[in-house]
Amino acid sequence: METTLLHRTTASSSDDSRAAEASPSDAPPCFHLLAKPSGSTCNIDCKYCFFLSKEALYPNEKHRMSQVTLETYIRQLLESHRTPEITVAWQGGEPTLMKVEFFRHAVEFVERFRKPGQVVKHTFQTNGILLDDEWCEFFRQHNFLVGLSVDGPRERGGLTHSDSLLRFLGGTSGAVMLPI
Repeated sequence: METTLLHRTTASSSDDSRAAEASPSDAPPCFHLLAKPSGSTCNIDCKYCFFLSKEALYPNEKHRMSQVTLETYIRQLLESHRTPEITVAWQGGEPTLMKVEFFRHAVEFVERFRKPGQVVKHTFQTNGILLDDEWCEFFRQHNFLVGLSVDGPRERGGLTHSDSLLRFLGGTSGAVMLPI
């Protein structure tokens, strides 16, 4: 079975044979991974966040994704898919804490490792607090789908962020909505 599969893909094109060699024959054709490059680290302290207790597991910066790990992650993600459309998805903690430069490298690695015919989409989930013109231009330039996590208004029973953030910003829904 293995020889037949490799023979068929080799006969069709060298691009397909690279994909067949990179993926086990019983691997699913596609899948969705959600990378958390900043681990559980966040720039706010929401009392309801399930990730808060996880930060204690990683008491230093070593839980942040390194450049080497980023390159390996992107390469393996693109090699493993046997379908032409792939989503590179980022979440946190708060991924903007990794800085725009980290994600510029991610896009560069996508372009380096993307197989001919692969269409790569980028998604990014953020609380929006650190978004500025540089982030917005980066997202626009690379066609990122950006999701903003915001609390509902207090008067409608929305969950609220920590008291210190609320005093500073008046609630994230207000803080994030102003720049938008």
